[in-house]
Amino acid sequence: MSDATSPAPLRLAPTMFREYDLRGRVPEIFPDAADELSDEGMRTLGKAFGTLMKERERQRVVVAHDLRTYSPRLAACFLEGLVTTGVDVTDIGLGLSPTLYFATLHLDCPAGVMITASHNPQGWSGLKMSLDYVQTMLRPDIERLQAIAESGHFATGQGTLQHVDLRAAYLDDLVKRVAPRRRLKVVLDPGNGTAAAFCVEAFERAGFDVVPLFCEPDPTFPNHFPNPSEVAARQAVAEAVEASGADLGLSFDGDGDRLGVQDHTGAFVNADRVLMLLARPILARHPGAPVVFDVKCTQALFDDIRAHGGTPVMWKTGHSWIKAKMRELEAPIAGERSGHLFLRDGFHGYDDGIFAGLKLAEYVAGEGRPLRDILAEAPQYVTSPEIHVDCADAVKYRVMDEVVAAFQQVWGDRVDTTNGARVTFDDGFGLVRPSSNLPELVLVFEGRDEAAMRRIKEDFRERLAAWPAIGRTWHNE
Repeated sequence: MSDATSPAPLRLAPTMFREYDLRGRVPEIFPDAADELSDEGMRTLGKAFGTLMKERERQRVVVAHDLRTYSPRLAACFLEGLVTTGVDVTDIGLGLSPTLYFATLHLDCPAGVMITASHNPQGWSGLKMSLDYVQTMLRPDIERLQAIAESGHFATGQGTLQHVDLRAAYLDDLVKRVAPRRRLKVVLDPGNGTAAAFCVEAFERAGFDVVPLFCEPDPTFPNHFPNPSEVAARQAVAEAVEASGADLGLSFDGDGDRLGVQDHTGAFVNADRVLMLLARPILARHPGAPVVFDVKCTQALFDDIRAHGGTPVMWKTGHSWIKAKMRELEAPIAGERSGHLFLRDGFHGYDDGIFAGLKLAEYVAGEGRPLRDILAEAPQYVTSPEIHVDCADAVKYRVMDEVVAAFQQVWGDRVDTTNGARVTFDDGFGLVRPSSNLPELVLVFEGRDEAAMRRIKEDFRERLAAWPAIGRTWHNE
C-alpha cells in the first residue's frame, strides 16, 4: 500500500546518493548538514529503503551499525522509518560490514543495511545497502532510492522488529576456515574502531599469538583514525612489530571490511600485493581462473597472475563494482588496492578484513619464511601512496570527464577509461579517478624505479593544475 497523501517530502542533499552507497554528514558535528543525516533524514531513508524493498518483493531485512558516537541515534531513526513500511526487521546491533553480510546469509535474509561511516572522517556516516544478500546496491538502485525519498510517497504497513546477537556465529564461521601450520605472532590494530570488538578473539582462536594495539573500542579514536590507507596511521604498528618481534602487523578500517598489512620489519605492503599472494594457491586449484582487481592496482599483479596461470581482470574501484564483476565472471578471488579483499574460494565472496588477515597469516605460516622474503621474489615496481586532492562533489565527475578528454588528446589509447584515467607508459602508469565517497580525486603512480614514478607523478601534477576546481595540495604524499 502506498501513502499518496504524504506531506511535502523532506529535502535530502543529492550529494549523499553516490555510485554504490550513501554517504553524508551528521548535524551534531556539521551544523550545515541539516539536509543530510538528521533524525528526520534517517527516518525518510528508512521509509525509502522499505518502499524499495516492497518494490523488489523483499519482506525481511537485517540492519547493523558501527560504533561511532552518533551511530545508535542514526540506527534508531532509520529503524523507526523502516518498520512503518511494513517490512520485518532483524537488528543485530553493533557490527562490522562483514558481520552484516554474514547475517544476510546466516539468516537467509536477502536485504541488508549497514549504517557506517566506513573510513570517512569523524562526522560522516552512511548506508551500505543490499537487496541481494552480499551483493551491495549499484547506481541504478541508488538512483531509485533517491527518487523514492524525494517523492515522499512511501509504502505503509506495520512491520516487526527483533534484536539478535550474531557475534558468536560470525566468529565461529571465520575461525573454522583457518588452519595455520605454525603459530605466528601478529600485531593487530583496529584503531579503536568497530573491529576492536572482534579481531583479537578471531586471531587467538585461529591459533595465532596476538599483540593487541588500540584494541579497546572507543568512538573518539584517541590514538589514530582507523584507516589503513593513511600513511600517518602506520607508524604505531611498525613500532609495535619491531618491539614485539612480530611476524606481521595487521590493521583494519572503521567497519572492518578493509585490511592493512605490514611485514616483520614494519614496512607497509599494499593490498594489491596481498591479493597477489592469496591468489596463488587458489589459481593452483583453479587454473586459468579470472582474478578481478581495481584500476589502482600494481602492474606486478598482472604479471604475477599470468605467471601463476590466471587471467587478470581490471575493473572499477568500489566494493560493489568488484563484487558484481566477481559474480559475473565467477572469479574465485578479487581485491582492491585500498584493502578490500574478496574470497569466493572457501568463503562467501564478500570483503572481510579480518578474514583476509587470517588467510594471509595462514599463507605466511605455511610458507615458513617471512612475508618480506616471499614478496622479494615477485615482480617489483615503485608505487606511490594513494594520494587525495580536493575536488567538490558537485563538479568532480564533470572535471574528470574533461581530464579524460584532455589526456586522450595527449596520450591516445594509452589512456584506460575503465574508471577515471589510467595512463600506461613504457616504464609505469599514472591514475586519476573521482572518489566515490568523498569530495576529492584519487591519484596513484607507479614506475619501474623511483625516477620513473616521480616523473609520471610530476607530469600529472603539472597537467591537473589547468583545472581551477582541483585543489593544489596533494594529501598523503
